[in-house]
Amino acid sequence: MSAENKLKIKDKIAQEKKHWVRLTRVCNNNCLFCLDKDSQNGTVTPFSQIVKDLKKGYQEGASRAILSGGDPTLHPRLLEIIKKAKMIGYQHIQLITNGRMLAYENFTRGLKQAGLDEITLSLHSHLRKPFEEMTQVKGSYLQSMRGLQNALNYRFIVSIDIVINKINLGTLKDTLKFFIKFGVTEFDLLHPIPFGNAWRNKDKIFYSVAKAKKYLDKAFELSKNRDLFIWTNRLPAVFLEGHEELIQHPIKLKDEIKNREKGLKNYLKIGQPLFCFGGRCSYCFLEEFCQDLIELKNKGKLFSKLPPRCLVAKNRTVQTKPKTFWLAKNFNLDKFTDFYIKHRYFVKSLRCRRCQFYNQCDGAQIDEIRAKGFGILKQRPLKNLLACHCERPKGARQTRV
Repeated sequence: MSAENKLKIKDKIAQEKKHWVRLTRVCNNNCLFCLDKDSQNGTVTPFSQIVKDLKKGYQEGASRAILSGGDPTLHPRLLEIIKKAKMIGYQHIQLITNGRMLAYENFTRGLKQAGLDEITLSLHSHLRKPFEEMTQVKGSYLQSMRGLQNALNYRFIVSIDIVINKINLGTLKDTLKFFIKFGVTEFDLLHPIPFGNAWRNKDKIFYSVAKAKKYLDKAFELSKNRDLFIWTNRLPAVFLEGHEELIQHPIKLKDEIKNREKGLKNYLKIGQPLFCFGGRCSYCFLEEFCQDLIELKNKGKLFSKLPPRCLVAKNRTVQTKPKTFWLAKNFNLDKFTDFYIKHRYFVKSLRCRRCQFYNQCDGAQIDEIRAKGFGILKQRPLKNLLACHCERPKGARQTRV
């Protein structure tokens, strides 16, 4: 399968309407980077509430139900929930789990009989020592590996989530190759975000672009396998030069923003900052979005970014008058997100740091980078300063790399 066709398939799946349902607030692992840890209180969501949530998602047009936690396998009525989701009308039901309960074959067989279609396993290394260093549970490695084998034996669609961090970064390619030999062909590589355990363990988890790039590039080379699907999740685009087809579809931002909708709207309405505002921002992939929201509140309007002259000069992009988004009383977060993606979600190459006009340029819009690659951005020597100066509305910020 060509890279172009794989990208079309991935984009189609990314835009499929999905409905996430949290079944539990409890997990049998204690991962160092768990973003959800502060929400876990040892409870399970009542069956009636889950059914109500499933019906709501289906009525809103979702065709795929994604069951999550905590770990959803710890819900005592999981099989009933799967059957109910099928009865409601969902065409595809997916389970996100660490896989430990799947080590019990009867349990896995029950999932198949209930109508489950897909299992996504969170398996962050192929090596026992780092695996259990990350999960912080002895014995979790063997249970999860047995769970993976059982999921494959019962012919579920199987994908694997891997949270990239300092502990597993150096062996990421070997981890992918190990699971490929198992028969797995779909992987989601996730960037940590500064919540829960990930923030408490930030010195063990977060890594620099400069140190990570060589390891990531080796792993991303595997995506050239025509039968292999590699996705990225929250991974900054700057990590993906040379592998732009792996840049996450920008529409996925809407899922992340929706999870923070209440806090974002409260900020605009009464000026209450998000609980995470401050030191965490530089670690977060939503930093630029939140900064734009702050600018919108302070100024009442936000301009679109202008394309760099290195594109305009070669007729790749037509430079037009900036678009403006106004802060209105009936503020619509979804419409603002659309404006941000189309007119503000710009990215630069690491090479741009060596450009004389780095501080005067925002890079290129994310969809253009996904389609044409970072190669369209050309460094401009000092002698071309006047030819490449990018004018923008007074006070507008530049994108950081």
